[in-house]
Amino acid sequence: MGRSDIHLTINRSLRDVFDIYAQPDPFRWSDMRKVQWSSGKPWEVESRMRIEPNDSFGIVIDQVLTHFEPYKRVDFITHFAGVTMTTQTNFRALADTETQLDSQIEFVGTFSRIAGFALGAAIESGARRFFSQLKAECDRQADSAHRVTPEQVTPAENRSAE
Repeated sequence: MGRSDIHLTINRSLRDVFDIYAQPDPFRWSDMRKVQWSSGKPWEVESRMRIEPNDSFGIVIDQVLTHFEPYKRVDFITHFAGVTMTTQTNFRALADTETQLDSQIEFVGTFSRIAGFALGAAIESGARRFFSQLKAECDRQADSAHRVTPEQVTPAENRSAE
Protein backbone atom coordinates (compact mmCIF):
# COMPACT_ATOMS: atom_id res chain seq x y z
CA MET A 1 0.00 0.00 0.00
CA GLY A 2 1.22 3.47 -0.85
CA ARG A 3 0.25 6.89 0.41
CA SER A 4 0.88 10.48 -0.64
CA ASP A 5 -0.12 13.79 0.92
CA ILE A 6 -0.14 16.89 -1.24
CA HIS A 7 -0.63 20.42 0.09
CA LEU A 8 -1.01 23.43 -2.17
CA THR A 9 -1.88 27.08 -1.63
CA ILE A 10 -3.55 28.99 -4.47
CA ASN A 11 -3.92 32.78 -4.46
CA ARG A 12 -7.60 32.79 -5.41
CA SER A 13 -10.81 32.65 -3.43
CA LEU A 14 -12.17 29.29 -2.33
CA ARG A 15 -15.17 29.78 -4.65
CA ASP A 16 -12.95 30.51 -7.67
CA VAL A 17 -10.65 27.53 -7.07
CA PHE A 18 -13.48 25.08 -6.49
CA ASP A 19 -15.46 26.35 -9.50
CA ILE A 20 -12.43 25.87 -11.75
CA TYR A 21 -11.76 22.40 -10.30
CA ALA A 22 -15.38 21.21 -10.59
CA GLN A 23 -16.31 22.47 -14.07
CA PRO A 24 -18.92 20.36 -15.91
CA ASP A 25 -16.25 19.61 -18.55
CA PRO A 26 -13.89 17.93 -16.07
CA PHE A 27 -10.22 18.80 -15.82
CA ARG A 28 -10.06 20.47 -19.26
CA TRP A 29 -7.26 22.63 -17.85
CA SER A 30 -5.10 19.54 -17.24
CA ASP A 31 -2.77 17.78 -19.66
CA MET A 32 -5.01 14.71 -19.81
CA ARG A 33 -5.63 13.58 -23.39
CA LYS A 34 -9.32 12.86 -22.78
CA VAL A 35 -11.61 13.15 -19.75
CA GLN A 36 -15.33 12.50 -19.94
CA TRP A 37 -18.19 11.47 -17.71
CA SER A 38 -18.95 7.87 -18.66
CA SER A 39 -22.04 7.43 -16.46
CA GLY A 40 -24.17 9.54 -14.16
CA LYS A 41 -24.41 13.31 -14.04
CA PRO A 42 -21.34 15.55 -13.70
CA TRP A 43 -20.22 15.90 -10.09
CA GLU A 44 -22.97 13.67 -8.71
CA VAL A 45 -21.89 10.96 -6.25
CA GLU A 46 -21.50 7.55 -7.96
CA SER A 47 -20.90 9.17 -11.36
CA ARG A 48 -17.93 7.83 -13.29
CA MET A 49 -15.22 9.42 -15.38
CA ARG A 50 -13.17 7.77 -18.06
CA ILE A 51 -9.71 9.33 -18.21
CA GLU A 52 -7.05 8.79 -20.86
CA PRO A 53 -3.80 10.36 -19.67
CA ASN A 54 -1.10 11.47 -22.08
CA ASP A 55 1.86 9.10 -22.28
CA SER A 56 -0.04 6.30 -20.53
CA PHE A 57 0.70 3.57 -23.07
CA GLY A 58 -2.98 2.69 -23.51
CA ILE A 59 -3.95 2.67 -19.85
CA VAL A 60 -7.46 3.97 -19.22
CA ILE A 61 -8.52 5.22 -15.80
CA ASP A 62 -11.98 4.55 -14.38
CA GLN A 63 -12.77 7.04 -11.63
CA VAL A 64 -15.89 7.02 -9.42
CA LEU A 65 -16.96 10.08 -7.46
CA THR A 66 -17.63 8.89 -3.89
CA HIS A 67 -18.07 12.20 -2.02
CA PHE A 68 -18.91 15.68 -3.27
CA GLU A 69 -19.32 18.54 -0.84
CA PRO A 70 -19.19 21.84 -2.75
CA TYR A 71 -16.42 24.18 -1.65
CA LYS A 72 -15.19 21.63 0.91
CA ARG A 73 -14.30 18.13 -0.26
CA VAL A 74 -14.16 15.80 -3.26
CA ASP A 75 -13.35 12.06 -3.05
CA PHE A 76 -12.74 9.48 -5.76
CA ILE A 77 -12.05 5.76 -6.05
CA THR A 78 -9.88 5.17 -9.08
CA HIS A 79 -9.03 1.95 -10.92
CA PHE A 80 -6.28 1.48 -13.53
CA ALA A 81 -3.91 -1.31 -14.54
CA GLY A 82 -4.62 -3.46 -11.48
CA VAL A 83 -4.33 -0.52 -9.08
CA THR A 84 -7.08 0.77 -6.80
CA MET A 85 -6.61 4.27 -5.45
CA THR A 86 -8.62 6.53 -3.15
CA THR A 87 -8.25 10.28 -3.25
CA GLN A 88 -9.68 12.80 -0.82
CA THR A 89 -9.19 16.48 -1.62
CA ASN A 90 -10.14 19.13 0.93
CA PHE A 91 -10.56 22.79 -0.01
CA ARG A 92 -10.18 25.44 2.70
CA ALA A 93 -10.17 29.23 2.58
CA LEU A 94 -7.12 30.70 4.30
CA ALA A 95 -8.21 34.25 3.45
CA ASP A 96 -10.59 35.96 1.01
CA THR A 97 -8.13 35.41 -1.83
CA GLU A 98 -6.16 32.39 -0.66
CA THR A 99 -7.19 28.72 -0.73
CA GLN A 100 -5.48 25.65 0.71
CA LEU A 101 -5.87 22.26 -1.00
CA ASP A 102 -4.97 19.14 0.94
CA SER A 103 -5.11 15.85 -0.95
CA GLN A 104 -4.57 12.40 0.52
CA ILE A 105 -3.96 9.55 -1.90
CA GLU A 106 -3.79 5.87 -0.97
CA PHE A 107 -3.32 3.00 -3.39
CA VAL A 108 -2.82 -0.74 -3.63
CA GLY A 109 -1.94 -2.91 -6.61
CA THR A 110 0.72 -4.91 -8.39
CA PHE A 111 1.26 -2.82 -11.52
CA SER A 112 4.69 -1.57 -10.42
CA ARG A 113 6.06 -5.13 -10.30
CA ILE A 114 4.87 -5.73 -13.85
CA ALA A 115 5.99 -2.34 -15.20
CA GLY A 116 9.32 -2.39 -13.38
CA PHE A 117 9.19 1.06 -11.78
CA ALA A 118 8.15 2.60 -8.47
CA LEU A 119 4.42 3.21 -8.76
CA GLY A 120 4.21 5.43 -5.68
CA ALA A 121 6.64 7.98 -7.10
CA ALA A 122 4.81 7.99 -10.45
CA ILE A 123 1.40 8.49 -8.79
CA GLU A 124 2.67 11.30 -6.58
CA SER A 125 4.41 12.99 -9.50
CA GLY A 126 1.24 12.79 -11.61
CA ALA A 127 -0.93 14.15 -8.79
CA ARG A 128 1.48 17.02 -8.13
CA ARG A 129 1.48 17.86 -11.86
CA PHE A 130 -2.35 17.77 -11.89
CA PHE A 131 -2.64 20.18 -8.95
CA SER A 132 0.10 22.44 -10.39
CA GLN A 133 -1.96 22.65 -13.57
CA LEU A 134 -5.02 23.60 -11.50
CA LYS A 135 -2.98 26.35 -9.83
CA ALA A 136 -1.75 27.57 -13.22
CA GLU A 137 -5.34 27.70 -14.54
CA CYS A 138 -6.44 29.67 -11.47
CA ASP A 139 -3.55 32.10 -12.05
CA ARG A 140 -4.37 32.35 -15.76
CA GLN A 141 -8.02 33.14 -15.08
CA ALA A 142 -7.07 35.71 -12.43
CA ASP A 143 -4.71 37.42 -14.88
CA SER A 144 -7.31 37.55 -17.64
CA ALA A 145 -9.94 38.90 -15.23
CA HIS A 146 -7.65 41.81 -14.28
CA ARG A 147 -6.59 42.74 -17.82
CA VAL A 148 -8.02 46.02 -19.09
CA THR A 149 -8.93 46.12 -22.77
CA PRO A 150 -9.13 49.37 -24.79
CA GLU A 151 -12.95 48.98 -24.85
CA GLN A 152 -13.02 49.13 -21.05
CA VAL A 153 -11.20 52.48 -20.88
CA THR A 154 -13.49 55.52 -20.62
CA PRO A 155 -12.89 58.59 -22.86
CA ALA A 156 -11.51 60.60 -19.88
CA GLU A 157 -8.98 57.83 -19.17
CA ASN A 158 -8.01 57.81 -22.87
CA ARG A 159 -7.22 61.55 -22.80
CA SER A 160 -5.08 61.28 -19.70
CA ALA A 161 -3.02 58.58 -21.40
CA GLU A 162 -2.20 60.90 -24.35
